[in-house]
Amino acid sequence: MEHPAPAFFFVKLLIPILLAALAAPVSANLGSDELLAAFQTRLERDEPIDDLCDSLEESDGETLADLVADLDKAWPRMRDRYLTALESGAKEVLRAGKNERRRRIGELRGEFMKVKGMGEGPMKPLLKSKSMPGMQELRMLIMPTAEEITAKLPPATVAQRKAATRLARFRDAALDAALSSTPSDSRKQLEEAEQRIATEAGDLPRDGLRILEKNRRVAEDDEVPPKEAEGVEEANIWRMLVGLNALELDPKLCDAARDHSKDMAEKGFFAHESPVPGKRTPWDRAKNFGTTASAENIYSGGTNPAAANKGWFYSPGHHKNMFAGGHQRIGLGHHNGRWTQLFGK
Repeated sequence: MEHPAPAFFFVKLLIPILLAALAAPVSANLGSDELLAAFQTRLERDEPIDDLCDSLEESDGETLADLVADLDKAWPRMRDRYLTALESGAKEVLRAGKNERRRRIGELRGEFMKVKGMGEGPMKPLLKSKSMPGMQELRMLIMPTAEEITAKLPPATVAQRKAATRLARFRDAALDAALSSTPSDSRKQLEEAEQRIATEAGDLPRDGLRILEKNRRVAEDDEVPPKEAEGVEEANIWRMLVGLNALELDPKLCDAARDHSKDMAEKGFFAHESPVPGKRTPWDRAKNFGTTASAENIYSGGTNPAAANKGWFYSPGHHKNMFAGGHQRIGLGHHNGRWTQLFGK
């Protein structure tokens, strides 16, 4: 017995949603209707929508206003139906083989900590050959991406994802073409919701997830630069993957770290000991900003926090700082290619 192709199966779900959105009285301008019909046809045939999105720039204002109104009705229903299916499916995927997965997580964490406990000489080559591959496997086991989860879901849910992603892109293109004040972030919101569902279905500790969420609020409230907040979150995720606690973001440590990075960049030195009066040690610098520090890492090279974290990961002394068990707080500061990472108890 033949089964309908996944894309066609979900389009059968999509069409009633779009038709329901059009059930209310609409403008006599058929341009919007024609665009929606073209979009539906692309979904039915599993064809790209690039040219259709590009064509919206040539549409008149009335057509775009009607199209945006129709999509605003259809989009939440399509998105929520897919995300509900993903949430249910993610739990089922991660429930399968749970005992074996936890056994492997314990094994990988033990190997990671064994390398971390070595002397710096024998430790260094193993950070690349053993610790980072182990970290990558832990990430897949503990916090799989939405893509990794959906690859194991039924074809109908995979098709839902493809259709929802395309509708998000079409809506964003319509909002951009209409110069709407509504943010054109449908795809971004969908991706964030997918990853949130994947993370919540995974095995990261709940208390650690709460700290990550708190850190995001603190970063926003205290206006911590996004790249610094991003680097802190990556370091925290690495710590949680290997079984350590997540660290609370200390904006004052960020300020102290940023100040040291600025001094290094502007005064031409690269060291933990600063030639600037009153800022000689990390402890002095933390005190200047009203906090305390227990360890410091520094890095030179680029504006990407991931590069700094990776550099510290592969450097034995810095690695031991990143994965020390006694830390409770963290700060990260960047200036003109220099990075400083501070920890506090």
